[in-house]
Amino acid sequence: MKKTLGILLALVLVLTATSAFAVVEIDYWSVFTGGDGAVMQGMVDAFNASQDEVHVNHTPMTADDLYQKIPMTVQTGTSVPDVAIVHIERIPNFVDKEMLYAYDMDLIAQAGIVAENYNQAAWERTDIDGEHYGIPLDVHGYVTYINKDLFDKYDLNEFVEDGYITFDEIRALGDKARANGFTGQIFDLGWMRAQMLGYYAQLSPDHKLTDNGVDLALDEDAMKQAMETMKSLYEDGYTTSKTDDYSSMFYGGELLVWSEGIWMKAAVVDAGVNFEMYPSVCYSPETCKNWMSSHNFVQFADENRTEEEDLAVAKFINFMGENSLTWARDAGQVPAHVSLNAVAEYSSMPQAFLSDPARVNELAIYNYKYWGLFDTAFSRVGWDFVDGTISIDDAITQIEQEVADAIAAQ
Repeated sequence: MKKTLGILLALVLVLTATSAFAVVEIDYWSVFTGGDGAVMQGMVDAFNASQDEVHVNHTPMTADDLYQKIPMTVQTGTSVPDVAIVHIERIPNFVDKEMLYAYDMDLIAQAGIVAENYNQAAWERTDIDGEHYGIPLDVHGYVTYINKDLFDKYDLNEFVEDGYITFDEIRALGDKARANGFTGQIFDLGWMRAQMLGYYAQLSPDHKLTDNGVDLALDEDAMKQAMETMKSLYEDGYTTSKTDDYSSMFYGGELLVWSEGIWMKAAVVDAGVNFEMYPSVCYSPETCKNWMSSHNFVQFADENRTEEEDLAVAKFINFMGENSLTWARDAGQVPAHVSLNAVAEYSSMPQAFLSDPARVNELAIYNYKYWGLFDTAFSRVGWDFVDGTISIDDAITQIEQEVADAIAAQ
């Protein structure tokens, strides 16, 4: 009898010890599938190797796939990821549809996650109705690259001495370059949505898209002025055409000023271009705004998720923030965790100016609930307004009507 009791006691102790050291498995979905996907997997691997309490299983997929899969996943409660990355613009709609859980601020604080550790332009955008729904990994957006060799050759450095390029300077530097023998293009018609929303934000207080949180309500005067600015530059010969391969032109030394995403930095380096990076072209340094987005960690609704898993997720997110130098160096992103601002290697990177706390007002991050509908309608116009394919007034009317119709059809 004593022997049997001894065996049972030993078994209980083994089971207790096993339970105490059980690894918490976390399922993580991300929208990183290209080169940044490999970087992200490396960061996940680093977290898994850093401790033996939590193991993260990373499933990368395209953003379109994730946004298509997640509604049914949440609705059925089947295979809901414990944490996922989404674009910040999508969060208000997810909240409205009750697809997201708000973070338990006391719980995540146990893992070191507090608001002051993060870029406030991104953090504050996911404070909704007194709850907090997103923890930013980064901010990323559209900036301005210049070909430094061409600026040196054609004596154009006076135009970037203050760290900004204005629309007036696009004209002036273009004129000087051509007078000095440059035969290429001055400035590009790039990703219309990203460029124009940066320019629009410079002219519209709080880069307004809605008054009531539901209906699209553009600041039409601001949008018209932004469109007229680009139409005038196009008509006067200071931009590429709608069909030019502006990226190849910049890589080949045929474009002076390139409006592009920070995520293209690696491609520029690979192309061997001697470049510098500046904020979005602006009306003045005082009004400068860059269209920005942010990859955010969120937790979709799942009644089966435990508090232990929530804490494990918080530990993972905090690690990713504190160790996001890799994300900056290898993926070309701007980490949202402010601790990176004190890291010398990061501070010397060309995109680091975007995380300067003193310049947080230069970041235009949109969070309209119907961003997806607006994005589709706005992008559909493209650059057609610069060559008169559609008038500016008709373009604005078309955007507003398409969004209104899409909202009504829901």
